Amino acid sequence: MNKNIFFKIIIASLFVLMLQIFIPAITFYNLRVVPDILIIFLSYLGLYYGRFFTIIIGFLLGLSQDLITQLELMGAMAFTKSVLGFGLGTLNLYPNIWSGRFKLFFIFIFFNLHFFIFNFIRFNGIKVDSLIVAKITIINSLISFVILIIIDKIILDSIIAKK
Repeated sequence: MNKNIFFKIIIASLFVLMLQIFIPAITFYNLRVVPDILIIFLSYLGLYYGRFFTIIIGFLLGLSQDLITQLELMGAMAFTKSVLGFGLGTLNLYPNIWSGRFKLFFIFIFFNLHFFIFNFIRFNGIKVDSLIVAKITIINSLISFVILIIIDKIILDSIIAKK
């Protein structure tokens, strides 16, 4: 990867991180649910740049998110976004084998995995009904996935489905 592309990705990462900070939260069962724009950004990085780069950027964005929003769970987002970067980097390995629908299904599965791991860490040691944790995980995944679909279909002309 040349330095010009790397610099553009760093600038885009900072922009997406700032956007993530100002996204409003949704209250669900007295718990805050925040749409995660960073995982959408990681989806496109994984599609174009592969695992290694997506893991590194995912770790750095997750660590930044931990430092900004949740010091009590330091490292949780860094870990889950690294796992997500590994999974989404797989999209780059099979560009001509997987159909667009399968890629979207794969992304949705990894969104669920990301939010499941994060909520498992977040609610560890707290008495919370497992069904509520599952609902929060699915709601977070669906919100982020719908935003991904909207961005992909309307703004980026179905890049994931075409590639």
